[in-house]
Amino acid sequence: MLNAWNTYKQALFTKMPSLRDNLNACATLDKLIAAEQALGIRFPIELKELYFANNGDDPEAMCGVILGFHFLSLDEVVSEVGHWAELAGKNGFGEDSSFTSKPEGFIKRQYANAKWIPICADGGGNFIGLDLDPDTKGRVGQIINFGRDEQHKEVFAYSLNAFFERLTRIVNSDQFYIGEFDGEEVIFLGVDSEDGAHLTDYLKKEDSVK
Repeated sequence: MLNAWNTYKQALFTKMPSLRDNLNACATLDKLIAAEQALGIRFPIELKELYFANNGDDPEAMCGVILGFHFLSLDEVVSEVGHWAELAGKNGFGEDSSFTSKPEGFIKRQYANAKWIPICADGGGNFIGLDLDPDTKGRVGQIINFGRDEQHKEVFAYSLNAFFERLTRIVNSDQFYIGEFDGEEVIFLGVDSEDGAHLTDYLKKEDSVK
């Protein structure tokens, strides 16, 4: 896992050196154990290795380090999972045919699940993260989208390692562009630099880099 994350960072920072300063230092073992205890789960080894490398990024920066999405710190992960677990508990979110899974049968048809662990966010209540409670055909640790606007969920990679390998391929492709917003560099994704897609929308596209 550490190699995949480091390779991704190297590719990204080669093109956007300014993002390097937005990363936080590594999480301590005590901080990671406290997060696991707060959530009542054991983190997969890949997730532990990620946070032992870096504990999120600067949430105030214009552009997050995960292709524009902000990399959540452990404190933010605990807060977000707690919020969504509370929602699920209060509303009794169960299976709902209005939600979809791609591939079919891999992601539970739910609005919220306390075992969906976000690692990055768009700032509008939507996330990409690990699914530790997959549906019958899915894999524990698969990377999925979920959140306020994410009715149609999709598996973007079958592990965190594979997810960062895919992001590295995107950075090195001709579908990665650097643009400007309010005087700061931001990332655009897609075949047209003038019509860059939000990360989740881009990863869902049939012509996205796999």
